[in-house]
Amino acid sequence: MASMFSWVAIRGRTPQDVLDELGLADTGVSHSAGSSRLAGEALSEGWYIVVDYDVDPAGYVSKTPMLQQLSQGAEVVACYESSYGPDSAATGWWNGSQVWMVAHYCDSGTEPDHLEYEGELPLVFNEILSDAQTEYAASGEEGCLAGVAVDLAAEVTGFREDGIWDLTELNQV
Repeated sequence: MASMFSWVAIRGRTPQDVLDELGLADTGVSHSAGSSRLAGEALSEGWYIVVDYDVDPAGYVSKTPMLQQLSQGAEVVACYESSYGPDSAATGWWNGSQVWMVAHYCDSGTEPDHLEYEGELPLVFNEILSDAQTEYAASGEEGCLAGVAVDLAAEVTGFREDGIWDLTELNQV
């Protein structure tokens, strides 16, 4: 089944501060597949995650003013994933500035499996990229590099959308 979603993780601000900044309220109702467009959860390691299941490409990753504001005095990671391309992107912010970015878009660039990256990438990036390139070389299938951005965001925050979580539904205020 094809899917598209985006999430943003914030560490260094309280969950209520994040919700207030985004104009959201936690309903306290457990989120289940298809039950709501927005969901959130506080994770260990101090991250608070907001997931949007109804996004335009590239979701939170493309919302520069919002990421600048959320990252004031905090660390922010935003991630977008679409199985339609497959396309994916992730970006890291700190104190109002973008620190790193990784993006995979199937239909751009001169190569069919096009990956762009820049900035001061987390150390684990090289290992993730090497593993993906090895898989790509072995299979020759397009899309092998699509998981690099998502894998990087997951390694940094500990969150992967397909994991088992206690997300609760969020509503816009």
